[in-house]
Amino acid sequence: MAKPGSQERGTGFLKSHRFWETVGLFLLFSILVSIMMNVSWSKFPSDLQPGRIAAFEIRADRDYEIVDQEATEKLTNEKLEGVLPVFDWEDAAPFSRKIVENKEVLNPWLKKGVLVRRLSEPGGEPSFFKAWDHVISLEEAIKRYGIKKELHPTFIFNPQETEARKQKVLQEIKAVVIKVQRGESIIRLGDRIEPWHVKVIDGIQTERSRTQLKARWVGTFGLTFLMVSLLQLVGLAITGGRLPGRRDLLFQGLLLLMFLGGARLFLFFSAGIRDLLPFGVPLSAFYVALPIAAAPMIVRLVLSAEKALIFAFLMSILSALLLENRFMYGLYFLVGGITAVWLAGHVRSRAALLKSGLQIGLLNVVSLVTLQLANASTPNTFFVVDDLPLLIAFAGLGGALSGVVVMILMPLFETVFNYLTPIKLLEFGSLNHPVLREMIVRAPGTYHHSHMVGTLAEAACEGIGADGLFARVASYFHDIGKLTKPPYFIENQTIGEDRHFSLAPSMSALIITSHVKEGIELAKKYKLPQRIIDIIPEHQGTKLITYFYNKAKEAEKRSLQVVDERHYRYLGPRPQTREAGVILLADTVEAATRALKDRSATRLEEVVRNMINKNFIDGQLDECDLTLKDLEVIGRSFVRILVGIYHQRIEYPEIPVKESPLSIVPSHVDKYTQPSPLNENSFREDQKGRS
Repeated sequence: MAKPGSQERGTGFLKSHRFWETVGLFLLFSILVSIMMNVSWSKFPSDLQPGRIAAFEIRADRDYEIVDQEATEKLTNEKLEGVLPVFDWEDAAPFSRKIVENKEVLNPWLKKGVLVRRLSEPGGEPSFFKAWDHVISLEEAIKRYGIKKELHPTFIFNPQETEARKQKVLQEIKAVVIKVQRGESIIRLGDRIEPWHVKVIDGIQTERSRTQLKARWVGTFGLTFLMVSLLQLVGLAITGGRLPGRRDLLFQGLLLLMFLGGARLFLFFSAGIRDLLPFGVPLSAFYVALPIAAAPMIVRLVLSAEKALIFAFLMSILSALLLENRFMYGLYFLVGGITAVWLAGHVRSRAALLKSGLQIGLLNVVSLVTLQLANASTPNTFFVVDDLPLLIAFAGLGGALSGVVVMILMPLFETVFNYLTPIKLLEFGSLNHPVLREMIVRAPGTYHHSHMVGTLAEAACEGIGADGLFARVASYFHDIGKLTKPPYFIENQTIGEDRHFSLAPSMSALIITSHVKEGIELAKKYKLPQRIIDIIPEHQGTKLITYFYNKAKEAEKRSLQVVDERHYRYLGPRPQTREAGVILLADTVEAATRALKDRSATRLEEVVRNMINKNFIDGQLDECDLTLKDLEVIGRSFVRILVGIYHQRIEYPEIPVKESPLSIVPSHVDKYTQPSPLNENSFREDQKGRS
């Protein structure tokens, strides 16, 4: 039974701007794919004359099978001439000789002979006959036997049976076909045009005229749009009904067009490359060398495994269509694409892409051989077995090329679409970013806090199957807004320093919350990826700044002014992803445990549980898909890391130190990284929880 309002929601979905924008982009890219798949880059002149010199090279734009009419007609005539006529013989006649109406009928077959069918054996096979001395004309029979009335021809030509045999032969005759492969050079620049060239070009023109190009373009467009739409429905089911963003659609469409166009160019020039090689190479070797697996690998690095698998299916189908609808190549590319998606999930450096390419090449070889074995019983095998060594080499080369192509294109997509890939994350995580170096100098407490949050968030995300690498790196930048006013945040204050002492609670709350807005502006200034920018407001959600709110409420009792709680909450949004939710919890837990005097495992576990429950009850985790089971795993991960950081140490006896002529820095030199006592004042405790 449909839920109440489901029809209205469905209608609203169909009427939404994003839905029709998505459909429009699907239509646009389907049209472009149809053009890319069917546009011809080859010139086929219609005025070729034998004896002239070719002014340009002519190559086949696709595979052709051209019927050689002249050779086929010659073959047909030869076959028909070999069909012997059939004569019916009335072998029950009293005369031993075969009597024919007129012996001139036999003249065309005197040398070849004829087939004789005995009328006394209906259904029997005719036998060959060439003993002409046993055949006499009716006139000769009358003279010899003298019985005119009883004599009649007993050896009679059977035109129906003869014609039937000719038709049978015609059905068995196969047209003489000239096979031209895609990219094959028909006429080279500077060659003298021969009659054979004219025959092939005319045959291609005839084949192209028979091909319904308009229907082919429409069919390609319709098939592409249908596949994209169906695969997108699968993607909606996986993502819980969330439509892809415009940026993701443009990225995937551009990637699809780039690879299809690149494949067509590669195949167009493959014949020329083959001619330059010192050994013979079948064109199928260039097919298996296409680096199609690079496309889903890029999608996996940029978006997700689910979207990459969908893209792999789309690329494999269109690639098979590009290679003259050869289904086996589609399966071959699908295996390579799935392998690439799996390997891309483990890539952590640009150099690792080359290793992944070699692994894809190995799987390409296995896929190639197994597909050939699976198709061995059919007449149209995957490839010629004699070409196996070359095909294995080119299949391995195709995998290696996939790794190289990904290495070349990844920086382009990272820059143009501002995507954050695992490789780029590792570059950000190297701590050489200018804003992080500035944080070390101006806000060392925030810098240390961010590192601790990153460690906690990474471990927790890995425990629940989320992106731990992203959580760690995003944590490094989540508080960069504090660089504008470092002393107003507790982790950067010295003991006894309180910049909020003389400020009104509303002003203090405004300064505290403004670090989110200033962090976003700073992140945009340094052109940080959008995923990291999103973490800056989401890691605070809509939490209440408790200390200043309570302080304002106390003043409210005296002044009778109503305090609006909304003015003391962060603007949000709440965490939208599991990683953002984990970072919010890690931020709260790290600040709450930093100032603890009792850092035993029991006390740490208690604080962690309380902080998670507090945010859960406050609704901060309602929009980030974290389950209760996830929260349990996150809590255990936090405790494990914190116990490792704050483990008990033995107390070493003090060793007397001789006076040094150097100026000794007091023991409170680490005041920026050491937490203030938990009981110093409630404001500091609250600020530790908000940092």
